[in-house]
Amino acid sequence: MLYTQALNRFIKYLAVEKGYSPLTIKEYTNDLQLFHRYLLENCRYPEDFEVKQISRYDITDFLADSILVDENSPVTRNRKLYSIRSFFKYLQKNEIIKENPALLIEASKTEIRSEPIYMKLDEARRYIDAIIKEKGINRTRDLAIVKLFLYTGLRVSELVNLNLDDIDFSNKSIKFFGKGNKERTVPLHDDIIESINNYLEERQEIKIKNKGDQKALFISRHGRRINVRTVQLMVKKYAKLAGIKNASKITPHKLRHTFASLLYYQTKDLKILQDLLGHSNIATTQIYTHTDIEEKIQAINKMPDLSN
Repeated sequence: MLYTQALNRFIKYLAVEKGYSPLTIKEYTNDLQLFHRYLLENCRYPEDFEVKQISRYDITDFLADSILVDENSPVTRNRKLYSIRSFFKYLQKNEIIKENPALLIEASKTEIRSEPIYMKLDEARRYIDAIIKEKGINRTRDLAIVKLFLYTGLRVSELVNLNLDDIDFSNKSIKFFGKGNKERTVPLHDDIIESINNYLEERQEIKIKNKGDQKALFISRHGRRINVRTVQLMVKKYAKLAGIKNASKITPHKLRHTFASLLYYQTKDLKILQDLLGHSNIATTQIYTHTDIEEKIQAINKMPDLSN
């Protein structure tokens, strides 16, 4: 069976039999398409090649180059390995291949998890202020997007896939399917509701080109659903305008970290934070229980005087 045919069957299997969300399926598809392109360009495979031709060494070379050439993190490398391993496991189970060439390839050791990069409260306010002062044509939309990140902790993939009917203005909440095809409902702060309403007034003036994009909440000036790359560039732009420290490292995910850190600082409630972030394991949420330098100073100052 040709690789492209096998990939199409695998994607249908993920959607129909496994019931994976569109976001998860997209991640598998992207990883396996990257692997396909690598085989064509670096391993000189013919345009139409059979999946049984792929060897373990082809896979290990691809994964090694993802770190050495593409500068992927070990976590990203392991995700690609998992996608490839699942693909070949499916093919072996359905007797399309006899052996799984990815079976014995080991995952990389990941870095020790450190405290996440996030903005302090004053930095988050400066960030918002930088958008308000910006004179660009997308200022109102960008303000609504950033406030959604900072008030709800959405993932960027979740944000770009939001539709108009995901917003419940009567209950002041947003409902959507996140990672792992889990439905999440997140309350909306009055500040973000106001910003979304302001944006929706401008959105009405934009001509939607594709029927499939008519229901999209956030769209470009060209009338298309906004994409992840556009949001990533926008987030960095305002970080630089606001003079945020390490502005080049501020990404949509760092805005999610900021939401989590600010919320935990205010509530100290790990369970609520876990539910709002959509984490299946509370251990993932615990990285936000860090303390900043001011809290450490206050704690030290509360120590009793040990001198007589």
